[in-house]
Amino acid sequence: MFSSEAAMTDAYHSAEQKTERELPADFAARVATKLIVTAERERDPEHVSGKLAEMMLRNLGQPSRAIHFLETTRILLDDRESRRYAAMAWAAIVIEREHFPNADKFIVQVLDAAIDEHMNLAKPLYEMEMQRKRFSYYAWLLGEVFISMMEVSSDLYETLGYLYSQTIRREMLLEQQIAEEKSNKRRIIIGSTKEKETASKKLFDDILDYVHTRGAFKSDSLNQKNPNEFISILADRMRGTRRYVIQDILNRQALDRKKQAEKELSERQAGAEEIIRARDPFKKALNLFWTEKRYNFKYLSVEKVRITLQVESVVIGILIFLTSYLGIQGLHWLEGIVVGLGMYGFARFAISKKALWRFYPDDVSKELETVVGLLTPTFRKMSQEQLSNFLTRQVKDMDNLKLLPLMPEFIKYLFAVMPDRKNMIVTYEELQELMTDLEMNVARQLRDSGMFSRHHAPQG
Repeated sequence: MFSSEAAMTDAYHSAEQKTERELPADFAARVATKLIVTAERERDPEHVSGKLAEMMLRNLGQPSRAIHFLETTRILLDDRESRRYAAMAWAAIVIEREHFPNADKFIVQVLDAAIDEHMNLAKPLYEMEMQRKRFSYYAWLLGEVFISMMEVSSDLYETLGYLYSQTIRREMLLEQQIAEEKSNKRRIIIGSTKEKETASKKLFDDILDYVHTRGAFKSDSLNQKNPNEFISILADRMRGTRRYVIQDILNRQALDRKKQAEKELSERQAGAEEIIRARDPFKKALNLFWTEKRYNFKYLSVEKVRITLQVESVVIGILIFLTSYLGIQGLHWLEGIVVGLGMYGFARFAISKKALWRFYPDDVSKELETVVGLLTPTFRKMSQEQLSNFLTRQVKDMDNLKLLPLMPEFIKYLFAVMPDRKNMIVTYEELQELMTDLEMNVARQLRDSGMFSRHHAPQG
């Protein structure tokens, strides 16, 4: 199958000095031969993995040569006698990764290359004739490597589990990166473009399905034992590993999303200085709201008096004109007309809104809108905890004692007129809870202040 050791060694070392584009066509086969020779030459089993890892990392450690390691694995798996060396090669890199700084990076490069080619269907599907099922080329490759590891030694499952878990983590990470890239793109594509066909199943799922299928056995008799029983056990253990790793990844992603959300929330939240600066405008706005709320009552009261005076003046003028016209009070009808017109002028000008403007209440709606406009940006950025602490301080502030019953209504007004309410940090449910707590705090504060006033009231 392979060339002689001496010829292979000389050719291999000469190829090692060449650039990537000058690698010979049988480079992977030469690496496979060198791997077997290195494994057979080393007599001490404890040093075999170190020698194999050192040889492979020296010759295949470049990022562009990761695909050659997969091809080397394929060559070793094609021959029944060399399958064990494929398992030894993968196991050696994992076992000796603590002694070689670039071993972990090499494993990631190889797995990324396998995942990329699996997703893009770079290799024809592998068909299992006995089961009439088709699997990804790399599902077959890695599945056979894992099975060969168990054939070499069942103690290698920890190594196998590491490789399989890394496959899961890398594939889910790459899938997440691709999804983020697609979501971040804002390009307008004109015309219809056909998307490139990709694998319908994840590589780690396909590997598990392949191993499970390889472990299946249909016995011809009751006493016939399943020679592939260890493969079925391997599939069960890999299934448990997959469940554990995926759950761990999901937990980490949830934790990362939570940290990111907390970070974004902290960046959006109002600062301490903003909250402190909002105290005085809040008090002023509360007083203006109280003034504005009493505006209609005062305005209607003054308007009622003014209209009454106007009606009475006009009626008196008409009555004087009528009595003068009928000659009841001795006034000439011309004098009655003059008096009537005078009363009308008095009602029209002396009792007009312009003449009585000092008696009307001041309209503070514009000033209230201005002060509220200073508050809403800060309130929009307050979290539930910040808003709760702010309102608690306002309730306990003695300057607001007289206006405490009005405070819940003022807060509702504040959020009702707030622009861009969708950008508020506090949610509707949290706001409802805050309003309930505020009403309870106001009632408690009013009760306590009333008891205090009665206790210290001056004696008559």
